[in-house]
Amino acid sequence: RAAEGGIVMYEALYASVPDADAYLERIHCKRRTAPTREYLDELVYAHQLYVPFENLDIRLFRKEIPLDIESIYEKVVEKHRGGYCFELNALFTALLKDLGFHASSCMCRITRNKNYVPLVLHRGIIVEMDGVKYFCDVGYGGPMPPGAVPVQDGAVMESRGEWYYMYKDEVPWWTMKRRTGSGEIESMLQFYTMPQEAVDYIPMNEYCSKNENSVFCRTLYVNKRTENGSVSVMGNKFTEVRDGKTVQDREFGEEELEELLERYFGICL
Repeated sequence: RAAEGGIVMYEALYASVPDADAYLERIHCKRRTAPTREYLDELVYAHQLYVPFENLDIRLFRKEIPLDIESIYEKVVEKHRGGYCFELNALFTALLKDLGFHASSCMCRITRNKNYVPLVLHRGIIVEMDGVKYFCDVGYGGPMPPGAVPVQDGAVMESRGEWYYMYKDEVPWWTMKRRTGSGEIESMLQFYTMPQEAVDYIPMNEYCSKNENSVFCRTLYVNKRTENGSVSVMGNKFTEVRDGKTVQDREFGEEELEELLERYFGICL
């Protein structure tokens, strides 16, 4: 029932959110009476606005990344930090369940900017409403749909000026693509809809947070959606995009990092 060494009890991976209302306050949302598509889109977008994707604990502090809900909640809600997909999408799935949504985790592979078949190393979310499945993501680490995308062959979602496309691929895979700012259509990720157990992400998390070949061990990533664009840190470069135009794209020194994190991402180390 426990992981080797007693590090985590498996039951803790499936726990409820300790305080859903405090979590909603963290993302500036209110509890509604019914789980609707409109509410789901609101939650996804708000989460992307207020909770950054970041691998600070991995890249800078070489910390263990626990996946039990209580630990993630403490980090994201109480300490106002962010996380990466195994943390953010796990906690958000628990919140959706608390709010009455039929939500489950799914396996994904990131295909963006890759001309090869990458490892399955991403955790996504499937929400089912009225017989329709939707793909959601608040922990992608890059351009994410600002709402739920229908898992239907040929589905097109336009939201907040962004366009996303869903295609049925070779069984069991689905492919999601997006239209870039230059008008090109690029592949983002592949996923399948079979519900995945929380324990299945333990070895992926171990690889991503500890293996020297993992991009998260080699490079610092921090990014967050803004109301008119995005802000991001990759390595020692800071980028800010507003209304589709890059307004900052510069290198920074180590002494600037804490100020950037606090000013643009709301993270106080």
